[in-house]
Amino acid sequence: MDIIPRFIKDRGYDIEDDFLITLQEMDKDIALKIAVYIEDNIRNIKPNNITTYVLGGVIHHNKKPITFALELLKLKGTYITLTDLTLIDMNEYLDLICLNSYIKPSTISKNAISNYKI
Repeated sequence: MDIIPRFIKDRGYDIEDDFLITLQEMDKDIALKIAVYIEDNIRNIKPNNITTYVLGGVIHHNKKPITFALELLKLKGTYITLTDLTLIDMNEYLDLICLNSYIKPSTISKNAISNYKI
């Protein structure tokens, strides 16, 4: 069994088992693109001691959109915790956009993803 790192101090986030298991069960190229997208775009999340955030995201693989929902937790004074990841359909992603609950791509991310070849 592989040893799974649960805390990435240099990146400023913690990772739950459910999140890692979902990534491991995905196609490796899709999982890598999602991980890079999350790393490049999850930044200033406001602390919320009551509940988790659910944010929608989209990557492109073989010229097709792959939409996902990311659940994360940010408590005051702690790192962001990536708790779960789920592939969703486009309608669910559009619902999250309407709720303003989606990952907004940064300028850095647009350049990084366009230059990143899998």
